[in-house]
Amino acid sequence: MSNETVTARDELESRLRQLVPAVDAIDPAAPEDAMNHLNEAHPLDGEGMQEIFGLAKEGIAEGWLVPGEAGPGCRFGRLAKDMGGYSVDAVTMESCEALGHTHTNGEINICYALEGEPTFDGHEPGWVVFPPGSHHIPTVEGGTMLFLYFMPGGAVVWDPK
Repeated sequence: MSNETVTARDELESRLRQLVPAVDAIDPAAPEDAMNHLNEAHPLDGEGMQEIFGLAKEGIAEGWLVPGEAGPGCRFGRLAKDMGGYSVDAVTMESCEALGHTHTNGEINICYALEGEPTFDGHEPGWVVFPPGSHHIPTVEGGTMLFLYFMPGGAVVWDPK
């Protein structure tokens, strides 16, 4: 019997690592097809995705998931620098805009509603995929949203402040 305690962070990382094969299987260059596939294969209301959401909310409450502040209404944190070839980060946004950036190799987001009826760049909660080379200024309207996102190769180019 082990004396090691599995933390909520460890469990969240383990659950996200289990999603890497699904993320690998999509083509971010075809974002609509990728979103449809991921939303069908791993719907937000499915048991596994709800367990991930619960662990993430625990991380928010305990202060380890999104410890950094990136302006009013926007918090962030890194879960993994390299999880199967992806950096994995978490962000919460409350009816605000975040720093603009270019997705060098694409970006694969899991988007959960925390409060209200938020949209992310016009998308409802669920999987949202941005293709390689795309640029945006992340915008949440109508509430608060939590993002867990996979960045292929950790590649991103941030706009100057």
